[in-house]
Amino acid sequence: MSDFNGADLIADALAQMDVEHVFAIVSIHNMPILDAINRLGKTKIIDVRHEQAGTHAADGYARASGKLGVMIASTGPGTSNTVTGLYEAQYGSSRVLVITGQAETAFYGKGLAYVHEAENQVPMLASVCRRVESPRAASQLGPALLSVLTDMYTGRGAPGALEIPIDIQYAANSPVAVTLPDNQQFAPAAKGLDQVVDALANASRRILLVGGGAIAAGAQDEVRALAESLQIPVLTTVDGRGVIPEDHPLCIGNYYNSAGMYQAIADADLTLAIGTKFAVGVDGQFAAQTPPGTLVHIDIDGNMVGRTHHAHVGLVADARMALLGINQQLPNLQANDAQFTDKILHAGEGIRGAMRGRLGSDWPQVMDCVREKLPAQSVFVRDQTISAYNWGNQQFPILQPRTSINPTSGAIGPGFPMSVGAAIASGGKGGAKTLVIHGDGGFMFHATELATCAQYQVPLVICVFNDSGYGVLRYLQQSRFGRINETDLGKVAFAQMAQSMGVPGQRVDSVAAFASALDEALAVDGPYLIDVDMEHFAPMEISVMPKKKG
Repeated sequence: MSDFNGADLIADALAQMDVEHVFAIVSIHNMPILDAINRLGKTKIIDVRHEQAGTHAADGYARASGKLGVMIASTGPGTSNTVTGLYEAQYGSSRVLVITGQAETAFYGKGLAYVHEAENQVPMLASVCRRVESPRAASQLGPALLSVLTDMYTGRGAPGALEIPIDIQYAANSPVAVTLPDNQQFAPAAKGLDQVVDALANASRRILLVGGGAIAAGAQDEVRALAESLQIPVLTTVDGRGVIPEDHPLCIGNYYNSAGMYQAIADADLTLAIGTKFAVGVDGQFAAQTPPGTLVHIDIDGNMVGRTHHAHVGLVADARMALLGINQQLPNLQANDAQFTDKILHAGEGIRGAMRGRLGSDWPQVMDCVREKLPAQSVFVRDQTISAYNWGNQQFPILQPRTSINPTSGAIGPGFPMSVGAAIASGGKGGAKTLVIHGDGGFMFHATELATCAQYQVPLVICVFNDSGYGVLRYLQQSRFGRINETDLGKVAFAQMAQSMGVPGQRVDSVAAFASALDEALAVDGPYLIDVDMEHFAPMEISVMPKKKG
């Protein structure tokens, strides 16, 4: 093993974890790692065009696959570019690892203006990661990596970072055995499980509210079994979509925060919330929206249980193991009050219909066209844009877990690079290409990743809904101030931009043209961009959030 060095240790560890792809931008401070990965030949490197995009791509890869997402960056400016991607990963409880270089140990901390000197890189990364390590000797590299990975895989997912001085990358080392913690430490306590079952037994008008934590735990079968056995209607958060197919008769979907649904569930005597933080929206939206009845809150993160709303019964546990324990008691539990369940399901149908009616004459056809042509296992990604708010996040049916991705933090721009990572993770197997819906303003943040899509023939359909500006903010400005400011961007010819980077595409101005373009996009092997000129489509009624009072 005399030729085995620190960079080889990293490459070998990634291979042990079955990380099939990493995202990277090459630099003098990470060349040994990239060389080691290629020499080993077990992980493919995707050369992105910007570190922020690469970190978002690693995030999309992690969410779509359930595997570790990895971005390899350079020290200093390269690493500072990853921070926004790590911020989103932290918000979304996503396991994204940034590996970066650092000045060699002889110069680290000396203030000698060493190239890319970044002496405060660790605290910078710590502001958006749960664990950051920086070995100071070759012998510390393996333990440092294992420390970060152990943290990332303990309980709720989180990003982590490892900076490696360049001399330690070159220094002789030995492989480490990567063993990740299991979730046995988050098995539900028997007493807590009994309390949950007792609460369920004492209720007859129950609702299920399921978040992304259930998908992270792989608890979709257990959620469905509980819902079907007790005939409980299932509401999800936006990150919990797909935990039960949204064409299932008991699935209402992501409508918990709808005013109409909140009224409909008001007489529920129990809310079983699983793997959700009860996120509070802009202007404090939803903070006062107390879950009806007895709140039973199950989450793997004890800091989340009862944090937003008082939990009458709280259980810190892995969602799947908790549901397995609950489901063992199903023979002792009575089904939901049928009249109550029917009322909630009927209310859901009404809300869906009302929202669809506000989309105008064209956009429901666009949505239906995408769902009809896109395979159920395709990943459907949204950026924060009018089309996402008005139909992508709620109306478009999600049929499988890990096929719905959106920026949890509410940022604009991550959608496209996240879709690149998701598409690479899924590989377009069986013709199931990933599809992303994007606004033109947010798309410009990372439009250069079109070149990455062309280089690797990423199986991705990019739908840019082009209204020549920041449409959501336009709406908010007009409703709050009666005028708009700094939200008009001009109409960009995105199809021509894509073609200039090797991605075929076309602009469409009708539902029929969109349908034809989507057929073409799904037929080609690699990426394809559809520039949707919203000016020529019938307008939809925009309703993003209520007007700010006062």
